Amino acid sequence: MRRIGVFTATRAEFGLLRPVIAALEASATLRPLVIVSGAHLSGAHGLTVREIEAEGVPVAARVPVPLAGDGPAQIAADMAATLDGCARAYVELGLDAVLMLGDRTELLAAATAAVPLTLPILHLEGGHLTHGAVDDSIRHAVSKLAALHFTAAEPYRARLIQMGEAPERVFTVGSTAADNLLAFGRRTRAEVEAETGLDLSPGFILATFHPETLGTTAPDRQIDEFLRGLEAGRAGRKVLITLPNTDAGSGAVRERIEAWAAANADWAAARASLGARLYLGALTACDAVAGNSSSGVIEAPIAGVPSINVGERQAGRLRPPGVIDAALDAPAIAAAVRQALDPAFRAHTAKAPAPFGDGRAARRIVRVLEATDFAGLARKPFVDRA
Repeated sequence: MRRIGVFTATRAEFGLLRPVIAALEASATLRPLVIVSGAHLSGAHGLTVREIEAEGVPVAARVPVPLAGDGPAQIAADMAATLDGCARAYVELGLDAVLMLGDRTELLAAATAAVPLTLPILHLEGGHLTHGAVDDSIRHAVSKLAALHFTAAEPYRARLIQMGEAPERVFTVGSTAADNLLAFGRRTRAEVEAETGLDLSPGFILATFHPETLGTTAPDRQIDEFLRGLEAGRAGRKVLITLPNTDAGSGAVRERIEAWAAANADWAAARASLGARLYLGALTACDAVAGNSSSGVIEAPIAGVPSINVGERQAGRLRPPGVIDAALDAPAIAAAVRQALDPAFRAHTAKAPAPFGDGRAARRIVRVLEATDFAGLARKPFVDRA
């Protein structure tokens, strides 16, 4: 049994990793060992490690970090603690490789920890572009450290090959978001109301907003524009909004959202985390998704739900039908929300072909890993392009 560490630090990335963990658990030759860090261990962010354990997933190691604030120096300190803790966990667990997904600061630290140990990195969701966030540079840096790549779409595979990655090490498998939607199924508004204890009639918008970490506008002004636009365009719908992850500037965004939801409690509600299953259930039951989370340009189009993508945070990702881009400006956001709620637009979006795979990404990933010899895999070539 080859031992595969699976690193996770946030609710969003664990949800996308869950299908892979399940497929690894079913393998006769691979054993997943989940390493939990970051916001998962923070009460202020919902202590989402409990959601992992509630899924029946054993936690093999915990890597606590200070999370003392959202300033750049404090985030760098969190990265240092993540690097140190991950290196210790990798050695103690006797790993053969470490698997990780995405592009957050914690991920770069977890990947860096594997380098001096010559531990192969297995990276999911490389090749994307997100011009409005520091995540863009982190994603590409992790790709250059990784030994194997599993991408959501062929253009992302092509980009990694352009970056010098060997074609035989880059696999287009689809997004595990499609796996989750296939496995979890759709929910009705009544089911989401029962699980959240909220009245979401006559319909609701599911919103998430993270700071644009490369934006020139202060995070408090960013969120104020978003909330004003959402309020102006909601057309009588309720709003269910989830709080941001631990990006730089997230504290101000979190405070503004909580105050706004409290002031508009008759039609707005904020939650630190809904958990992977309930979040996807809410996404399939809502009238539209709004904000700047990757779920608005990946999960929402897969589910056929209209999505308002605000600002530059996700700029550069593929834009499937049903995604409406809006500037970080209240009137533009309000207009986009009204467009997304238009019955004709909703009907068109629901009929659009589902992008990003067929719900079998995790099985494809595990088949590749079962057939891979990990010995010497960390020694990777650079392929020059003419």
